[in-house]
Amino acid sequence: MLLSFVLFGIVISGILGTAPLVPTLVLAALVVFVIRPSVLGLVLSRARMSWEAHLFVSWFGPRGLNSLLLTLLVVHAGVPGAELLLATVGLVALASVAIHGATVIPSSAWYERRVLASTHAEERESTAAGLLGGGRDEVPVVTAAQLDQMLRSPNPPIVLDVRSRSSFDREDYGIPRSLRVLPDQVLEWAVTENRERPVVAYCS
Repeated sequence: MLLSFVLFGIVISGILGTAPLVPTLVLAALVVFVIRPSVLGLVLSRARMSWEAHLFVSWFGPRGLNSLLLTLLVVHAGVPGAELLLATVGLVALASVAIHGATVIPSSAWYERRVLASTHAEERESTAAGLLGGGRDEVPVVTAAQLDQMLRSPNPPIVLDVRSRSSFDREDYGIPRSLRVLPDQVLEWAVTENRERPVVAYCS
């Protein structure tokens, strides 16, 4: 993606001056601060995410590369005024890169502090389908007494400690010989594991 932006920068560097500066910067401010966050917030309104994650994703969202590619198609088709459109879109994308580039470190640090302070809904999902409400099946619940009996059997289950980061750091107890797997990494862990043993996961 970085190479794509560099190439587009080379392409539009000679025509940026053709776009009216003040109106284009006003458009960039509307796109960056109002339009894109509002649209992404609406799209993600039903996702299983904390308000911090909604805010974070809505702020950064997709980059402006798609807009530049679509505008380049207009230029290639020879549509009148296409170069002015490319210069305008390029200036908006440049403003977006500058603004989001300046806020990425403090925003990421803020979100990290929020995740470490409490358990967020997005931590319990490992796929986009899970975040958007799909891929959930009923999971049988095992009581502590049942788990104790299962652990004493000839074929004991694999016990996964899938507590969130904040819960794991805050609590000083756990089931002996359990495996620590972050909740959003369970599917990745399961791909390489032996399927012959049952698995019991616990959290708090």
